[in-house]
Amino acid sequence: MTWVLVAAFMWNGQPSVISDEVFYSSLEKCQTEAEARRKMLDATRPEYMEDAKYWVWCTQIPQEV
Repeated sequence: MTWVLVAAFMWNGQPSVISDEVFYSSLEKCQTEAEARRKMLDATRPEYMEDAKYWVWCTQIPQEV
């Protein structure tokens, strides 16, 4: 199965969804990268986005049938 990292943000009432556009061959690899991304987001969050909410997770890419 192929996995992709997804991040969703909510700031000033505006949602935004992004992906790192990297495919991971296992859930474990994706989860490791998701944890690193959370830490990076916490460490680099601008002061003006202090109230922003964000979520980072891994999801499978459906295989064609």
